[in-house]
Amino acid sequence: MTAHATHAMTNRRHQRYIKRAFQRRFIVQFCLLMVLGCAVFGTALYLYGTRTLTTAFIDSKLRVMSTGDFLLPALAICTLAMAGAVALVAAVRLLFFSHQIAGPLYRFEQTAKAIGNGDLSGEVRLRDGDELQDLARSMGGMVTDLRARVQEVQAQTRRLGDVIAQAKHQSAAPQELLEALQDSQVRLDEAISRFRV
Repeated sequence: MTAHATHAMTNRRHQRYIKRAFQRRFIVQFCLLMVLGCAVFGTALYLYGTRTLTTAFIDSKLRVMSTGDFLLPALAICTLAMAGAVALVAAVRLLFFSHQIAGPLYRFEQTAKAIGNGDLSGEVRLRDGDELQDLARSMGGMVTDLRARVQEVQAQTRRLGDVIAQAKHQSAAPQELLEALQDSQVRLDEAISRFRV
């Protein structure tokens, strides 16, 4: 098995509802739009049909009625059936589509929490079909830049420590200056120790 195939196997999400509230709202709003669209279409067709007359045999009697009244029962049943079927198919499809958005959002949240805790060692990895790939690349670039800056501060802190150690061995440096430099180094070390790179 190749490394890419192994990575793809370990990077799969088996849970369809990742960000439940977002996914539910997304699906319900889309389905409501579909039902509303069907209702508007049916109403427009009915109103258009009220301006014409239709003859029909109903219970062996010839009746003359507006086309809208003649079509209303069939139109209502077809509109409700079509809206229900489309909403069901759309809900299933949107569950998978919203999963491709909710999954990356979840990963971004986890990465942001890790960065907030000072962990710069990770990166955002998304599956091939997921949305928001550009955002993942931008966030990865941001983490890489932060990591490089923290590593430079760490290197400067080590350099400061070396300078302090050399100055201690030379008797010409004032003791107060050495103590101030050493205090600064300790504070820098404490501040930078929050980050993992």
